[in-house]
Amino acid sequence: MKNWLKFTAALVIGAFIFTACETEVTLTVPGDATIDLGDDFDPKAGVTVDGAKLEDVQVFWNPAWNNELVDHYVASYSVEGETAQRNVYVRADKLTKTYQVSDVDEDGTQYTPYPVIVTRGTEFNELRFNELYFNDVIVNGVINGSVLTIPQQTFQGVSIQGTGTYDGAAQKILTIDYIIDGVAGTSTFD
Repeated sequence: MKNWLKFTAALVIGAFIFTACETEVTLTVPGDATIDLGDDFDPKAGVTVDGAKLEDVQVFWNPAWNNELVDHYVASYSVEGETAQRNVYVRADKLTKTYQVSDVDEDGTQYTPYPVIVTRGTEFNELRFNELYFNDVIVNGVINGSVLTIPQQTFQGVSIQGTGTYDGAAQKILTIDYIIDGVAGTSTFD
């Protein structure tokens, strides 16, 4: 019986010492970040962790991280049961420049190339196309991931919409497939 009491006392003392020595983990991540298309980003820069090692912090991305795609990414951090999140935005600014645009509609009609100045919108993923298709008109576009979208817009009674492509590595808009008042075509950006 004495041995049993000694054993129980040893277990209680051992559990107390183990609990007292257990370190609480605190994980701190910086606030939201915005980077330019193609720029490097270290998700652990500025991250601090007490009670664990920084190299043990795991980072999970939604959607999958790609600095060559304009998008809103969520970085989820995890270490020893502690979690944190931050938003990381890859913005479209490096796609802004003056392009020479060539249009070909669905019946094969080719239009004389013309300059289009692309500027940034108010949001990280918004672009404005100055004089695309019509003089004195700004066509608004939005990029989410690999898709450039021209939401339906009406100017001077004419309906415009489209979807396009871009090359994030080359930082260049490539094409927009458009529908203008029911007529389909493709714009190529050089």
